[in-house]
Amino acid sequence: MIKNIITREEQSKKTKRNQLIIGIILILLMTLSTVGYALSTGNSNENSADKIKYNGVNFVKNSEYWYFTLNGQEFATRYNPLEVKNASLGLVYLKLADYSNEPLYFVGDFPDASYELKRNLYPFALRIQDACITGVNCSMENLPIKDCYSDNIIILKEPIKGDKERINQENKCLFINANLENQTIYADAFLFKILGIN
Repeated sequence: MIKNIITREEQSKKTKRNQLIIGIILILLMTLSTVGYALSTGNSNENSADKIKYNGVNFVKNSEYWYFTLNGQEFATRYNPLEVKNASLGLVYLKLADYSNEPLYFVGDFPDASYELKRNLYPFALRIQDACITGVNCSMENLPIKDCYSDNIIILKEPIKGDKERINQENKCLFINANLENQTIYADAFLFKILGIN
């Protein structure tokens, strides 16, 4: 078989045409992949992050926590204000300023709720530690004994049979009385109250 003889000019035209076709294909692939990535990222963000606005504060949920910023400080809570609306708040007049640069003590062995409060109040309190309260037999040795008249104390406990779940305050003590599975709901309700969100 005899090959057709191609001139240099014809070879040059053929090479340019092939390069143009390959260039167009590459540009199309890059454009389509960028559009596809943008669409997939947009959809995954919508599914993985919920957003609400409550009393002027934007809440964004990533995985298990709701994140929000208030007065330049970032907070993370397990629940948002809509999810804790039914938590019973008694007379609570404490504000975040009451904890600023003051020691804060915790009484009660409820790790989830304690961690929720400690994580969010840590930037404001002088220090945070566990304690015992005056008049209560404390099973933990070497904990300081504190009282509601002079110390900021958050007391986490389960309600006595027949009592309702609630949050109430006596002097400088805050009592969170809730069943174990609801302790964090009540902890978040208290946080929203002292932050002025609820």
